[in-house]
Amino acid sequence: MTESFRSVGISVEEKREHVLAYLSAPRGGKGAYLEEHRITRDQMSSWKSALADGDLGAGLVPRHTGSMTKRDVAEIRRLQRELERTTADLERMRTAADCLGKAIDVLREHGVASDKDESR
Repeated sequence: MTESFRSVGISVEEKREHVLAYLSAPRGGKGAYLEEHRITRDQMSSWKSALADGDLGAGLVPRHTGSMTKRDVAEIRRLQRELERTTADLERMRTAADCLGKAIDVLREHGVASDKDESR
């Protein structure tokens, strides 16, 4: 291969995605994945250890105490999807709350009192 392997300039999120994709690769496909993405086996090993130990995001040298199984990868993927859904739900709820607040303001401007205002 004539292209050099990448060693810097990869974000934490990109490293995480590479590790998860690598671990999800079919048997016999891991070497091809590394070559396609110009990642060395040593880099991948370091990233896997860092991710398994929770050190990847902190930029710490991996402690090499953990390992990741396909079950771990599946759980991480599931949690990522759940986080995306929850974030989207939160944004919808914030938008709805903002719309309700504006509607209440319009009602008050037109002299419509709320139940709370009438009980005072």
